[in-house]
Amino acid sequence: MLAAEEDLANRVAKLAVKRGLTVYQTVNDMLEQALRAEEQGLTLKEAVDRGDKMDRARDMGLTFTVEHLYYQVVESAFSKDKQRVKDLWRDMGFWYGKYFLSKGDEPFKTLTDALVFLTLGSQFHIEQGKNTQLVISCINEKYTKGYTEVFAVFIEAAFQVLGYKTVENETDRGIIQIKFEKE
Repeated sequence: MLAAEEDLANRVAKLAVKRGLTVYQTVNDMLEQALRAEEQGLTLKEAVDRGDKMDRARDMGLTFTVEHLYYQVVESAFSKDKQRVKDLWRDMGFWYGKYFLSKGDEPFKTLTDALVFLTLGSQFHIEQGKNTQLVISCINEKYTKGYTEVFAVFIEAAFQVLGYKTVENETDRGIIQIKFEKE
């Protein structure tokens, strides 16, 4: 026997009707999915949050690829035409900055959440500095020199759209540290 708060029980009952199932079937399905997530080392909340992140990634036009191959392709293009590749990444940074600016009340949070997602597997930090200063750092030993440079250009452009001016940019293979000032 299970007990639940009345409002939750009512929501489950409505969901069961919507799905054309019994409350018993609906509760069993929910419990089964919660246990499945736990068996994978996740809470149900973490599993749902991951699904939300995947949906947001798709909405942003992101796709999955082989990481090593991706960095090598960017490096190859960068070595052949550095300025053109930088311009492409700058344009994409501006586009994403405008995209997040148009997505609602919190463009800064939306952009920083996206950057956290884009840099999975990296050491990525955003720190609010003195007054209106912002420091973004990203470290990933897998980044090539070219990828590091163009990703830094992307970050600068996106934050420029949100009203930040680059004060300092220290970029070296696998290491990005950019200081911004709110204009």
